[in-house]
Amino acid sequence: MFWRLILGVSLLANLGLALWWYHASSPAAVPPTAAPVATESINVTNSRTAVIVRPQFFSWQELESSNYATYLKNLRAIGCPEETIRDILLADVNQMLREKYLSGFTAPKANPRWWTNFRANDGGRDEQASVTNFLEERNTIMTQLFGAGWQKDYGRDPSATHPPSNQVLATLEADSSLRNLTADQKQLVVQVLSSTADSELESLAAVQAAESSDWAALSTALSPDQLELVKLHFSSWAEQLREKLDGLFGFDTQPEEFRSIYRNTADLQTRLAALAGQSDDAANDERAALDTELETAIRNSLTPARYELYVRLNDPAYVSAMYEVKASERNVTPDTLALIYAIKREQNAEQQRIENDPTLTHSQREIELKQLELDQLKAVTLAYGDELPPEPETSTPPKPEPMKSHNVRPGEGLNQIADTYGVAPEVLRAANPNLNFDHLPAGTKINVPLRYLYPLPP
Repeated sequence: MFWRLILGVSLLANLGLALWWYHASSPAAVPPTAAPVATESINVTNSRTAVIVRPQFFSWQELESSNYATYLKNLRAIGCPEETIRDILLADVNQMLREKYLSGFTAPKANPRWWTNFRANDGGRDEQASVTNFLEERNTIMTQLFGAGWQKDYGRDPSATHPPSNQVLATLEADSSLRNLTADQKQLVVQVLSSTADSELESLAAVQAAESSDWAALSTALSPDQLELVKLHFSSWAEQLREKLDGLFGFDTQPEEFRSIYRNTADLQTRLAALAGQSDDAANDERAALDTELETAIRNSLTPARYELYVRLNDPAYVSAMYEVKASERNVTPDTLALIYAIKREQNAEQQRIENDPTLTHSQREIELKQLELDQLKAVTLAYGDELPPEPETSTPPKPEPMKSHNVRPGEGLNQIADTYGVAPEVLRAANPNLNFDHLPAGTKINVPLRYLYPLPP
């Protein structure tokens, strides 16, 4: 495994450093010679002051931690490259989650469904659910550690490898089209893909070069349609697409959708992968342009309704609302889902404001975040139509639905406030029946319904 290789290299490096330190610190017999000239003494002194002293004796156990945040901090503290840190932790998370979710299953079987890693309902529903849980929890952990873009610029998932030769052959036989290849064609596919798997490539550039070489070698023996099917089964970009689309709760990718997305994005992804590790302005500008092209290509690959669903499922607030509804085990209306989505959007916006407020102390920030969490729970309770428990020593009834409070500025009127929030004036009047909108003194608090601030994504 990748993390074992890194561990072995690290241990060998530590052993070498220990031997160097031992020999360097041992007093050596120096034969009497003429004293070095002044310039030589200065050079020696200067070279010694440039040495950076680091602890030479540490074990991998001192770096590892069951707490991934601590593990991440330890690796960064010793100057480990960021991409290597990400690979180490991803391998560790993969191993931990395999033992948690997939330990009871046998080695992967051939999957003829190149558009998804989920298998047909052939009795493997438990395995399919475990794979779903594996992907969801892995994404949650890695996002907490490295942010939402942790998979960006990856040519392939370091936890994934090309399947061994018997797996390649089994996949060819499982596909209704590829099983009709001749014996010589099958042997060539197995030979080419297995040789790439045995080469243990690590860098994105090497992966891209190896795969380009593979497809060139296979193009001489396969028809364009056959070669495309092989790419759909075995290319690193197809594997990334399967993981990405399978991770969208309820999207249920269809074969022609996947094929269209793959065709429209494969070249763009190759160009993006070539920029991995580059952080200069030109590379960042090119990466941003390619990201825009990639999103446009995906939109053009789907029907408008399917793209709308794709956009929603890529919105963390919408996914959070979906999981909220799923966990509640209730049959909710679209209006209720829309309201919970609006609550999640407002919570995310408030959380960012609190976390980025430089005027708050650590304790004040923690208090405000706890209060925000409580307010969100109350808002969700109201969204389901449930009553809140009575507030202690108060008879104030709960609000009919979650609201955002706006403080009227000097000179503001109803129409200006409505334009600010993009709502109709009638919405504000209905939400504030006790206010006289013909006379709004500065400082007056106006309620703005959240459902109108954060409508469902288009």
